Amino acid sequence: MAELIPGLREQFQLIALIFLAGMGLWKGAGPERAVAIVMLGILVSDRIYHLLFGNVINLMSIDLGHAVIDLAAMIAFIVIALRSNRMYTLWIAALQLVAFNAHLAREMTHAMTPIAYAILYVGPSYFQLVAQGLGLWAHRRRVARYGPYRSWIGPAIMPAATRQAGYRPEL
Repeated sequence: MAELIPGLREQFQLIALIFLAGMGLWKGAGPERAVAIVMLGILVSDRIYHLLFGNVINLMSIDLGHAVIDLAAMIAFIVIALRSNRMYTLWIAALQLVAFNAHLAREMTHAMTPIAYAILYVGPSYFQLVAQGLGLWAHRRRVARYGPYRSWIGPAIMPAATRQAGYRPEL
């Protein structure tokens, strides 16, 4: 029975990721869609990596393929977090920073045990899914209560007809 748990864990994570990404693309605004696209990008790039190099995961030294995937995701999540009008994106970016730093820590010290390395670079992905789900729920609740609101931090983008009519958004 215990040997089934890792397989179920991976299947649960895959189903949750696909469901949340689908909901983010369907019901979300800009930041929710951007997070969903990055999450799907991580999934696709991980599948391609394992197709090319096999299903072996190296825990004794830095896993360069996953480190590159985590670096790209970290950059994307930080950009989204700094530009979006959402708090949960900051949590997702911070968790990705933990995952990427696990690779750096593994390279810097050989005293890190393989299980610690695995927990530090795989573990944050579960919390990212929780943050994505809660963020999508909070977004939908806010839209239902107050109507549409700004997705991104920065100057408001308005159609030319609205600007010409003299409308000035409250910033």
